[in-house]
Amino acid sequence: MKPIPVFLTLILLTACGRSAPAAPLPTVDAPPAPTESPAPAPFAVVGYFPDYRELNPVWAESLTDIIYFSAEPRADGSLNASRLNEETWQALIELKTKYRLRVHLSIGGWERSAGFAPMTADPVARQKFIGALIEFALARRLDGADFDWEFPKDKTEFDNYILFLTEAKEAFSKHNLMVSVALTPDPNFPLAEFAVVDRVHLMSYDRAAKHATFEQAMDDAQLFLDVGIPAEKIILGIPFYGRNTAPPYKVLSYEEIMSRYSPPPVVDEVDGVYFNGLETIQDKTCFAMDEELGGAMVWELAHDTTDANSLLRRIHALATGKISC
Repeated sequence: MKPIPVFLTLILLTACGRSAPAAPLPTVDAPPAPTESPAPAPFAVVGYFPDYRELNPVWAESLTDIIYFSAEPRADGSLNASRLNEETWQALIELKTKYRLRVHLSIGGWERSAGFAPMTADPVARQKFIGALIEFALARRLDGADFDWEFPKDKTEFDNYILFLTEAKEAFSKHNLMVSVALTPDPNFPLAEFAVVDRVHLMSYDRAAKHATFEQAMDDAQLFLDVGIPAEKIILGIPFYGRNTAPPYKVLSYEEIMSRYSPPPVVDEVDGVYFNGLETIQDKTCFAMDEELGGAMVWELAHDTTDANSLLRRIHALATGKISC
């Protein structure tokens, strides 16, 4: 693989300790009728929930969408969902019913993307994988799949990725299922071609020394708009973690930052760690709403607090008009 810019490799730092893989989910013999997804909210609030975290039902009160991270594609087109467990699926279905929450399955991610290149290069494997995903999604009453290939290494792999996403979108739409991608705002990527999906989750973090400034978020969103991705498809990514402003880079969750330092809402840097405080979170959310973007996305939910300092609650309050910009 060609060398990846340093800021891309830092995405690895956002993932903390992982639990042991769960047993594979049972095979579903016959999928039920197409799922009926809730109507999209005017402004989506999307949160990633990694399999190595514990699900907190309180999150559902402030979300429109939750993305369960993650399964993996295999080279032969089969689906590896061994990290995911049935108990969590049942809990997500209960939250979906209670809160009209949309639930999505993440595919790939850092160190979980090795199967993308061989799978997308093979037309038979692509169709097999799309079919397996649809069966899986319908059996678990999901609303879509979110693809996160980190990263295609050349034009051929990007072309195969776009072809796969186009085929997935066509097949998924017949079952009222959404297709989204998590995408780094790298101008060297063929960003415009990703407009084939329903949503683009803009990973506007791990970008520079101060890795997720308000100004950087504006620039990243403008980059996507300039290449022709419709504003309503762009979901602005916001980090719920902080990172050192100089190497060696380390990550602290927002919850850890609040516990250790108790910074006021206007502060975004403590002890050499840059993060997004409440005021910056509000500024980013208001910017996304003013620009009529499709919503805000957070990586990741477990990094937040559950008290009055909660970043997720602030985003939800702004998105629903409980407080104004």
